[in-house]
Amino acid sequence: MAPIYTRGGDRGTTRLWDGTVVTKGDFRIALNGTLDEANSVLGLAKSASPTEALKEEVTFVQKALMALMAYVARGKKVQEPPDARELEGRIDALQAQWPAQGRFVLPGDSLAGSAVHQARAIVRRGERTALKLLDEGLLDEEAYAYINRLSDFLYALALACDGEAFVARVTALVLEGERREQDGKGLTLAKAKDLLNEAEAEADRIGVPMVVAAVDGAGDLVALHRMDGALPASIDLAPKKARTAARLRMTTEALSRLVQPGAPLYGLASDPGLCCFGGGVPLEASGETVGALGVSGGSVEEDQLVAGKSRDVWDSLFQS
Repeated sequence: MAPIYTRGGDRGTTRLWDGTVVTKGDFRIALNGTLDEANSVLGLAKSASPTEALKEEVTFVQKALMALMAYVARGKKVQEPPDARELEGRIDALQAQWPAQGRFVLPGDSLAGSAVHQARAIVRRGERTALKLLDEGLLDEEAYAYINRLSDFLYALALACDGEAFVARVTALVLEGERREQDGKGLTLAKAKDLLNEAEAEADRIGVPMVVAAVDGAGDLVALHRMDGALPASIDLAPKKARTAARLRMTTEALSRLVQPGAPLYGLASDPGLCCFGGGVPLEASGETVGALGVSGGSVEEDQLVAGKSRDVWDSLFQS
């Protein structure tokens, strides 16, 4: 097998496609090095793409980059410049399914999308290098336009990767929720009603009318029970306590200690979506939080008592 090294570039030179010897500092070589960098990053994007259709889109742009690199390094060989109209058609198709939201996009919603964004930024750098070649007549206007459109295509592709990854995550959550319900581990409406009845019985015992809310593992409401005479403010507080307990996977009583000055979560109490005082408890099954209860209407101690009694019922009856 022939070695991959040739020693031909040991003095800082290389050859164009037609055999012309140029320095490695030539702008054509610099541009192709930048495009090769983008192609390598797209390999990561392809391996992480959430769908086969997007893998095919990444493969298309990788092949387009290879063809563009051949054109840039053509030397005196006759070769037609690439046509940006094919990219425009693909951009339109991607944006029809995943339109831009008219805001600055912060990469990071998915691994594939982040890699495509990185490739986009690299191609933009290549476009700046290509400007020197355009000015010197070594690159046709059509090819320069193609490089510009290529970064637009990668932007649309990154949005598509992020969008498809989001759909995949939501689908997985829905399927997991269905699996839990089938396995008897999820917080179903029937189970929630049993817990609310237990909470009402305990509230009756201590003589305090209360509102009790049950949410699923994502913090979405499953059931709400308001006893006669319960404070109107409790209608909002009970679900808020339940959502907080579900999303943070801890009791709101424990959270109340962690948000005090000097504590690890100090400042979190200012979050309007959280309730940082007692009365919310998570519900667990097989080590996973599958729901939560929120109780409001009495003192903090009374709310915690009722919520704790209901969680005890869950632990004894519904945990597998």
